[in-house]
Amino acid sequence: MRFREELPPGCPPDDAVEINQPRVVYRLARTLPPSEDDFMSQRAEKPGQSFSGVSECQARGLSVHEDRADSERAAKLPALRGRHVCRLLLSAGAGRILQTGKPSHHTWWPYANYDVLACFEGDNS
Repeated sequence: MRFREELPPGCPPDDAVEINQPRVVYRLARTLPPSEDDFMSQRAEKPGQSFSGVSECQARGLSVHEDRADSERAAKLPALRGRHVCRLLLSAGAGRILQTGKPSHHTWWPYANYDVLACFEGDNS
């Protein structure tokens, strides 16, 4: 399968799981409802930047949390202040996902043909 973004060799890692059943995750977005720009990877947003402690593979994925409270905490960080917590329902065929941080941080690599805007659920804050 092709991914939404060009990925380096070996990405996503072998231990990233295929999303083959509905799965709720939370993502921070600048706008409500979210736009395509809210589903850009760190690498796409900042092509020339080095990301400390983050592999190039992770930099090309999307950060999500399984626990809403973790996204709410992240939204209080200075770099993310003012962002909205969005509830997303990822359906089968959404791509691959891997836990990449504590407590519930995951990196999601969406497939190129997956409609990321369609997974937004409107009851967000």
